[in-house]
Amino acid sequence: TLANVELAQFNRANFKNAILREMYVVGATLFDGVVSIENSDWTDTELRKDQRKYLCSLPTAKGTNPKTGVDTRESLLCP
Repeated sequence: TLANVELAQFNRANFKNAILREMYVVGATLFDGVVSIENSDWTDTELRKDQRKYLCSLPTAKGTNPKTGVDTRESLLCP
């Protein structure tokens, strides 16, 4: 939480059960190639439209974070 991930590349990152709240995500931060976001909490993390669309399209964009009780798709503001 509250991490600055400006310009980070998350190729092959596994965010399963991660709490990614209030991250600072701008510029060329890339999520392409993320392994899993299942049960992750993205509450109050500002994402570019293309980043949000990509993360919401992942088959692992599902579940509820076991620690926070927040739904992954809801925290990503998926349609």
